[in-house]
Amino acid sequence: MRTLRCYVGITTDRKEIGNNMSDESTLYEQAKGNPVEGYLLLKSMGGNVPPNWIHRYTASRKKKQIELAKTLKKGLSAYGALLEWEEAYKKECFYYGIRALFELERDGKTNY
Repeated sequence: MRTLRCYVGITTDRKEIGNNMSDESTLYEQAKGNPVEGYLLLKSMGGNVPPNWIHRYTASRKKKQIELAKTLKKGLSAYGALLEWEEAYKKECFYYGIRALFELERDGKTNY
């Protein structure tokens, strides 16, 4: 079984992982997309979701959204693009959820 330790980034199996989107996806995968599970994993290790994670996922989804809109307007088959957009949307919501839970714990209210 893998161990998860969080400091600035995510560390698994003694392999340090930085703060880029693919590494953040490790948390998403370990929590199976469940924000409560992600929150509990990060909390148990003293981690947090920096606002820049959310900004990057929002930017990623919006970029996919623009491409998806172009594809849909042209009447082309957009199934693959729809699935990519959906996955980006789920990841964005995942990190928003974790951030909101940390804010609720810390401040008793959230902006998300």
